Amino acid sequence: MGLFGFGTKKRGNDLSICAPADGDIVDLIKVADPIFSQRTLGDGFAVEPTDGVIFAPVTGVVTLIATTQHAVGMRMDNGLEVLVHFGLDTYKLNGEPFRIHVKHGQLVKGGHRLVTANLGKIKAAGLDDTIVVTFSNSVELSARPEIQYGPCLGGRRIGRVVLN
Repeated sequence: MGLFGFGTKKRGNDLSICAPADGDIVDLIKVADPIFSQRTLGDGFAVEPTDGVIFAPVTGVVTLIATTQHAVGMRMDNGLEVLVHFGLDTYKLNGEPFRIHVKHGQLVKGGHRLVTANLGKIKAAGLDDTIVVTFSNSVELSARPEIQYGPCLGGRRIGRVVLN
């Protein structure tokens, strides 16, 4: 690796992943929505949050802000696409419980605040507030997240993604 990372390949093989919120990190298999639990949208992990401040799980450029504000997409330097989904079926709330703190095209660092979610409003609507992080092109890029499951603090490092 060159000085300050210059002259290195864009496709690194060890990249940090941060917890998207305070709470408990769980395997996708435990997510109540089969789209996520069966890894249809890629490999990843979920957080059962205890707080509504949601952080970027990786460093990358914001490529998507859902019109209903229930999800943000990012692209890392190595081409890995990351989707951060705030709750299950929360698109039905038309953005009501979410306040987005980033803009499309913005470069954000892992641990940067993305969104503030009102978890009470999500639960009052009878919806699940689980935050899901998927690496949507993980199969194509042979990417595999290595995550430390259990209690976590939002914005803190919880693992890495390895590209083979």
